[in-house]
Amino acid sequence: MSTKNQLPKRFLPGKIEEPGDLKHMWEINKKVYGDQPYFTYKTGKDAVRDVSYNEMYGVIQKLGTAFSKIGVMGENTALLSETRYEWIASYIAAVNGNGIIVPLDKELAEEQILNFIERAKVKCVVYSGVFAKLIEEYAKIKETDRPAKIAKVFINLDLEPDKEDLPEYKDYNIYSFQNLLKIGETALNEKCADFTDVKIDREKPCAYLFTSGTTGTSKAVMLSHKNIASNAYNAACCVSLLNHDKIVTVLPAHHTYETTCTFFAAGMLGVNLCLNESIKMVMRNFQFYKPDKMVLVPLFVDNIIKKIWDEVEKKGKTKTVKSAIKLSNALRKIGIDLRRKLFKDILNAFGGNVNAIICGGAPLNPEHVRTMDAFGVKIWQGYGITECSPLVAVIPEDMPMKKVGSVGYPVFENEVKIGEKDENGNGEILVRGDNVMLGYLDNEEATKEVFTDDGFFKTGDIGYLDNDGYIYITGRKKNIIILSNGKNIYPEEIEEYLYKIDGVKECAVIGRKKSGGEDSITALIFPELESGRFEGKEFKEAEAVIKEEVGNINKQLPVFKQITEIEVRDVEFEKTTTKKIIRYKLK
Repeated sequence: MSTKNQLPKRFLPGKIEEPGDLKHMWEINKKVYGDQPYFTYKTGKDAVRDVSYNEMYGVIQKLGTAFSKIGVMGENTALLSETRYEWIASYIAAVNGNGIIVPLDKELAEEQILNFIERAKVKCVVYSGVFAKLIEEYAKIKETDRPAKIAKVFINLDLEPDKEDLPEYKDYNIYSFQNLLKIGETALNEKCADFTDVKIDREKPCAYLFTSGTTGTSKAVMLSHKNIASNAYNAACCVSLLNHDKIVTVLPAHHTYETTCTFFAAGMLGVNLCLNESIKMVMRNFQFYKPDKMVLVPLFVDNIIKKIWDEVEKKGKTKTVKSAIKLSNALRKIGIDLRRKLFKDILNAFGGNVNAIICGGAPLNPEHVRTMDAFGVKIWQGYGITECSPLVAVIPEDMPMKKVGSVGYPVFENEVKIGEKDENGNGEILVRGDNVMLGYLDNEEATKEVFTDDGFFKTGDIGYLDNDGYIYITGRKKNIIILSNGKNIYPEEIEEYLYKIDGVKECAVIGRKKSGGEDSITALIFPELESGRFEGKEFKEAEAVIKEEVGNINKQLPVFKQITEIEVRDVEFEKTTTKKIIRYKLK
């Protein structure tokens, strides 16, 4: 059995047409949303600057035309920067000239950044001032000293325009972003149509996306205009973001989830994206910008809920708030909804306007859906993977509480089915559709391994479909612990129990071999020591409490799933920039 989205496309059809490619997408955005703000960022303590849809389109046209003038239009371009409107403009300008964009994770080690630039055969590097030293030293390395070096043009987003002609920049083709816009504007005024008249080949690669490497290797996913544009459009058809809604950009810009679902899909709905400068500023920026929606990964939701209850506890109002939740839930059953009034103080911590969170990228604790719903905020859980551009499924707006635990219903034009099933009906989740990648760069063998004979992509995630076609994930194929008796253990299932222990901040369940060769289900746990129940307590005291509660959890589990070893850590797990625990490093 497979499932496809049979619901009507609700939020875009009749309003704007489906774009065939990203160039077409921005032509539509300009036409429909014009002077509405697309991107907003701070220029001072309380001052902001809006970049309208019209202005963004103009920047893209100038920049793309400038690329043609300096000889990099249609080439491979690496993008290394924090989130900013120039990042988005550079991405679109590169791909709309039939080039290939290579967004890089700014948290990578320096040598890894350079290796990815070379693996992707990048000719042009666009970077912010934070990376000027690394990239400009690289620019000055002779090709004879680094044979893999292909990059010849470098664009510093923060270089002052009047410095561009200095020998240390000019001699190595290092340009300022602002001067490139002037070059492009002049060429457009002279009727240069090298960029504007480009015909997009929507089937060819337009993006190389290096996977996060949580399994120890990084492959470059090749996506086309068709992959990304169709996924953005169909995602927008599934989620009711409203014209003029505000979203604070929290996730890393290079991540496909942020690019497709926030920059592109939300943009097609006329949303205003507000810049969050750093993780430390998230809560302040929620209060400053007063967003209507959030696009987050589960770790941020974990932290939000923890902050809510910590603050409630500090004010001595835990009992009052829990009583208010019970009253509110009872009133809602008879059609009276007072959540925005009863929990006003809680919602004000996030600006007061938030009514929905789109959450994906990792497993989400189902209790979080119920908690946020009680306060008046829906969580639309989604499911995606880079190889699918990335969105595979999302919970429809009216279903969060009816399908708690599900990661959603397939987005339009996606077909999802379950591969070979075990005795419980679980199997690998398989996906087919226009959003599925072209393959892995220079790796035909790895590409063949992840496709079935009938063209379905093997996600590596284990799960099942319910009778309504909703997807439930029970584990990750590579994380499965196979016991010597042949039993399969999904770590994520056990981790759900561990996260219910008050004071557990992070955890992971792994398989270890005992000295006698027997399998051991081991729980690695990092407690929250700075606040909550363990605040001011010694580490050994927290360790003893957690071990006792894990013992209680074992009583709820079948014998073969019980935790046999417990390791309480005093340091956080190493994580990717999207806050996933890097499991292959756990031993």
